[in-house]
Amino acid sequence: MERIHKGFKVTRKNKRAAAYTLPSTAGQGHDLPLSVVDGADDDLNGAVVNNSVFSFGAGMSRLNREYTCKSYLLASSYVSDVLKLGRGTQAWYDEFIKVMTGLGWLPIRSSFERVTTSKKGLSVQMAALNIIASLVASTSLSGPLTMGLPKLAADAFEALKQHPQSFDLFQRNISTREGGDFGLASCSEIDGEVLMVMVTYSIHDISKKVGVPFIEWDSSSVEAFSGRTCLMLNPTVVNEATLKLLRERVGDKVLLAIAQYRI
Repeated sequence: MERIHKGFKVTRKNKRAAAYTLPSTAGQGHDLPLSVVDGADDDLNGAVVNNSVFSFGAGMSRLNREYTCKSYLLASSYVSDVLKLGRGTQAWYDEFIKVMTGLGWLPIRSSFERVTTSKKGLSVQMAALNIIASLVASTSLSGPLTMGLPKLAADAFEALKQHPQSFDLFQRNISTREGGDFGLASCSEIDGEVLMVMVTYSIHDISKKVGVPFIEWDSSSVEAFSGRTCLMLNPTVVNEATLKLLRERVGDKVLLAIAQYRI
């Protein structure tokens, strides 16, 4: 079902989500630092956040990149760990969009539906990238803010395979009890406007443990579902004060849940 959103308001539950503090990871072994390659943070335009791969276009500010990663970390962790909703389901996706809205993201368009394809030999990875391309093409937004997003997502996924620590984090986090679930997000910023196009892709009823082969499977041979959304960040919510609060909410979990790398 597709929903086109014309506005948003923060509900009481979303306020609780925004106030939720992720539990400390003390004692879990912080062997995966926030930045896993050497160099200035401004050069790190790809990231793994929980089970999703993020890419950031040239010109996106460091402040907005950090807010994007950590708001997603807070929202996805809250829906999974507090609301106890299974990833890759309609219920998880709907609540995730609500929490992201409470964190300042305006959903312009969103949908969750079963993925069907008759193409043989189309990998799950490529199927997700195709969905991003079709999502961008279907939005009312156009021009430099959106035109490069599909290629950016594809480049981020390929670059991820060259960064072992980031790829290991991604592998660990894509497995679910029902099968596998991952997200691809491509972000850009033009004249202070931040746009994120995100696709979640999940497979159900897979008995064996999923790992790297998950993204190489023939997408026509599995039962798959996809959430797809286009989000615009409200610029008034992003400043040093709100980012400081968000850093407190996510705490030290970033050390285990976020790995940045260069595309």
